[in-house]
Amino acid sequence: MRKVLIAVVVLLALLVAGAVVAAWRYDAGREDRLAEGIVLADVDVGGMRLAEAEAALDERVAAALDEPVRVRYRHGQFVFSPSEAQVSTNLDALLAEALAASREGNFLSRAYRDLTGGGLGKRLSLDVSYEAGAVRRFVRAVERQVNREPREAKSSASFAGVRISPSENGVAVKRDRLATLIAAALVDPDADRSFRLPTRVLRPDVTTDELEERFEYFLAVSRSQRKLRFFVDRKLEKTYQVAIGAVGFATPAGLYRIRTKAVNPAWYVPNKPWAGDLAGKVIPSGDPDNPIKARWLGFWDGAGIHGTADTSSIGTAASHGCIRMTVPDVIQLYDRVPLDTPLHIS
Repeated sequence: MRKVLIAVVVLLALLVAGAVVAAWRYDAGREDRLAEGIVLADVDVGGMRLAEAEAALDERVAAALDEPVRVRYRHGQFVFSPSEAQVSTNLDALLAEALAASREGNFLSRAYRDLTGGGLGKRLSLDVSYEAGAVRRFVRAVERQVNREPREAKSSASFAGVRISPSENGVAVKRDRLATLIAAALVDPDADRSFRLPTRVLRPDVTTDELEERFEYFLAVSRSQRKLRFFVDRKLEKTYQVAIGAVGFATPAGLYRIRTKAVNPAWYVPNKPWAGDLAGKVIPSGDPDNPIKARWLGFWDGAGIHGTADTSSIGTAASHGCIRMTVPDVIQLYDRVPLDTPLHIS
């Protein structure tokens, strides 16, 4: 009986020794294999050998981060290479840490964990660094090529009419947004590495529409020709014969606008020597001493367009600075000309 017990003990010892040796050999053959349940940079590398895990990370992380960033604009693009920003990762450190964690304990505990399907449940995050100055330089280079100031609409008025140089919108790169998108692409392998250039429109202070509205109605007077032209939407509607200021009372040249309008107005006589005894007085409508007949369209410092009873003066230089018209003509013009209509006198 004693010999049987000894034999059983020896047999059990041999079995245990064999199991230990088998476990050691099993573990020795897995010294470069990562434990199950390890995720590096969102890539499941559990159960992979170190070389396999490295290849998987290169394919899914490193290769993606090496792809150039393409910024599309109109029919072209700007390309930023990660090498310009000296992009670097901690992938090597992650692999080393994962392998060290996989080899913790002894060969028996490791063999037991692997054979029973156990895992570590370990997740390690990707860390990417880059030179921010390179991104700023790239953004500035894009701005130099893209940014454009808006162009104001301009008008050129003459007796021939109004010529409008059209406005044009400008454009500016949204620099902070562009830098953010590039930075995201440099550090995140899943980020969009091709996107439209973020820009904003710069509106001119004076637009074509504003000038076209301003010059929807337009008056032009030629002192040399003694004529007044009326334009609507920059098209000539009517030409009138007028009288202008006499020598010493020249109708002032320049660009004005119709500031006041009145029907059968009183005459506020300027307090000037030429007015004689009437200087400073107010002559009511209908008074024989009131030279302003029917209508008044004031444009500058007491000067205006008005009707006159002295029709023989039309076509001459006879007024004290005002522009005279026949009564029928001034009534017709008055009804069509709104306040703020531009008036150019040449």
